[in-house]
Amino acid sequence: MEEHQQQYGFTEDKVFGWVMENNEFCQFVLQIILPQIDIAEVENLSLQKALQNSDRQTKDVRLDILVRDKGNCIYNIEMQVADQDNLGRRMRYYLSKVGAHYTLEKSKSYNDLKETYIIFLCNFDYPEQGRLRYVFHEYEDQDRSLMLPTNSAKVIINAKGKLAGNSQDLQNLVKLMRGEPINGSKHFDYAQRKIKEINDNPQRRAQIMDYETKLLERQQLGEKQGMQQKAITMTKNTIEQLKAAGNNGHEAYSFVKKLNTGLSDDTLHDMVNQYYSLGHEWRS
Repeated sequence: MEEHQQQYGFTEDKVFGWVMENNEFCQFVLQIILPQIDIAEVENLSLQKALQNSDRQTKDVRLDILVRDKGNCIYNIEMQVADQDNLGRRMRYYLSKVGAHYTLEKSKSYNDLKETYIIFLCNFDYPEQGRLRYVFHEYEDQDRSLMLPTNSAKVIINAKGKLAGNSQDLQNLVKLMRGEPINGSKHFDYAQRKIKEINDNPQRRAQIMDYETKLLERQQLGEKQGMQQKAITMTKNTIEQLKAAGNNGHEAYSFVKKLNTGLSDDTLHDMVNQYYSLGHEWRS
């Protein structure tokens, strides 16, 4: 009996990139998402590109799809499958990075900033209003007729929203995200055919599995580093409180060592030394 293989859909990162690398389909999707503007022919700037920072203290950004149209508008399209309760901040950060890297060249003024759209295709309803499409600009709090002209917008497409009342194309885009069949559309026929070809290709499947394994490893490393940072912060606070209470360095070290923070003895020694300056000769 043949083993059933997992099927990768449009919302899987690699599949999303491979389907969207077709410029005609990419422009078609953008026009569905932003029907109020006339989108000129698009040019792929990058697919799944990492914006590296020279300052290693700042976070790198890995873009899913970044395209520019013939009118020089910039579109960053991201697939989001997990609600981490930080979507607004994430969109703000992506906008700042896209702007810094692609929209303002040297010797240009702020008036030369290109129109930029940050678009998140979400497998969850972040605003929880049941709509398929949300568009955010910056308005004045008391008078919403006053809009701050930042030349940018943030758009959320919600795969969990209600289909009724929306254009057929927008409904079909959401159906594609849900993995539901779509009939009677040349562009979505292409997307469904492409997704099937990817799933039927052993090399493509191997690439997806390798990519997802690396993502999981990075996530687990991040969680481990986060737990370690919490342990460091808690231990520092404890040592500070012990010193304020009159405990000497040896007593502070003995106390924090019993907390089972997971930090090494050398790390605990160094942290105690930061508050007591005992030197290294006291280490056991």
